[in-house]
Amino acid sequence: MRYLILTTFGFLSLLMYAQGSFYTQYSGSEYDMGHGVVQLPDSSYVITGRSGSWGDNAEAYLLKIAKNGAYQWSQHFGSYEFDEGRRVMSHAVNGLYVAGSSMVNQATAYDLYLLNTDPNGNLTWEKRVDLGGWEFTNDAILAFDDGIVMVGSSQDPNSSNSRGFIVKTNAAGDTLWSRFIGGTETNAIHSVLELQDSIYVVAGTYYNVDSTLNKGFLAAYHENGASLWFTSIGVQGTFGITDMTINLNRFNLTGWKFDPVLNEHDNYTGRYEFNGSLFYESVYVNPGDVILDEVTLNGSQTKLYVGYRNENLSNPNFGMDITLGRFNTNFDWDNGPIYINHGGDEKVEQFIPTLDGGALAVGSITYPMNGGSSVFAMKIGPNDEFQTVIGNEPMLPLVATEPIDGVGVSLFPNPMQDLLSITLAQGNGLVSFHDVNGMEVLKQEIEAGKTLINVSELAAGVYFIRYAGTTWKFIKL
Repeated sequence: MRYLILTTFGFLSLLMYAQGSFYTQYSGSEYDMGHGVVQLPDSSYVITGRSGSWGDNAEAYLLKIAKNGAYQWSQHFGSYEFDEGRRVMSHAVNGLYVAGSSMVNQATAYDLYLLNTDPNGNLTWEKRVDLGGWEFTNDAILAFDDGIVMVGSSQDPNSSNSRGFIVKTNAAGDTLWSRFIGGTETNAIHSVLELQDSIYVVAGTYYNVDSTLNKGFLAAYHENGASLWFTSIGVQGTFGITDMTINLNRFNLTGWKFDPVLNEHDNYTGRYEFNGSLFYESVYVNPGDVILDEVTLNGSQTKLYVGYRNENLSNPNFGMDITLGRFNTNFDWDNGPIYINHGGDEKVEQFIPTLDGGALAVGSITYPMNGGSSVFAMKIGPNDEFQTVIGNEPMLPLVATEPIDGVGVSLFPNPMQDLLSITLAQGNGLVSFHDVNGMEVLKQEIEAGKTLINVSELAAGVYFIRYAGTTWKFIKL
């Protein structure tokens, strides 16, 4: 499926006006997913993820945006069957690192993917690591010794079994050691952080043989790979841990408890000492399905923010929506929810503190037509200020302007302002334009050759063009 996109000059002025907060969306001609983000010393940001907008295959990318969310540059990497970035890290000397997953071809399955670029996103080197299964990276950090620590799951290609993995590399991307958790049923590591300068702490879900259920866990490894301790989480029922942060000299965890009767997830939050012992935990039952995905302190270390998915109870067709909830440092609800609701599934993939005392969430949103996905960034200010999402925000470009081709038709430019040029290789047909709600706003007959369509009367925003069963997403300036 193909898409096209749009933005507005007025939106950039809105970004400049916003004091410490913004909400922006980025997309190209295909599906686009946002997975990770890092803030640079000049307060700008670099986002990574997966996109099909540079070609027919999924590629990893880097998107550089200014401190107000404005597009600056983007680069793409991989160009094989499947490549994605899950986390991006910045080093003062070595530039940018991206950790993710890659499938060069179907015979080699999925491997760990680690690449390094200069500060402008120009590739220096890339490496792929096979752990014996289908490897999917969930999280990664830049260690104090300049190495990289990656965690995720390794799926057995011949069964439904998976192992959680932790892999340590040096600054050049060479693997120093790898360790695994589980091997029977489902096991995965979802989060990693470094405690002091020699201990890596990981959290996730593992299969408990005694109970024959999945449980959450918190575990620690020395920098040489030695296992230090392991804490099982969840007494009665099925549990999983999705993320963690350090706050008030304790680990703060987010996760879920599964309700098999309602087929829904309930909220799990926990606070654990640095030796893995439990300090406090809570399971909260929400109406509908709710999954806590990401947690972070704000930059001032005065508030906790949690990004979670909640089932849209008013319209099931809208899938899972995003809520960004604010908590005090004791993990008590502090109100201030921020909602990101579009026509499909949405998810926060990373939440980070920012240098001005605020926080930034990055993830993906879905529009209703043909499952088109886009990248979002929500910046929360140091005083909890934020931009309300109303659902028709303009789309900023993810890739440079270039013609979009398919089924014998080429469309240019993208983004566009007053005129859209459509070149048809042969035949004739009807082209229709639709807004983000799927409503038809313009249609025109086209013939073989070039046709110029006047779109100056369309408001700035996201539109979808349909022709001969294919849909493109585009930006109207």
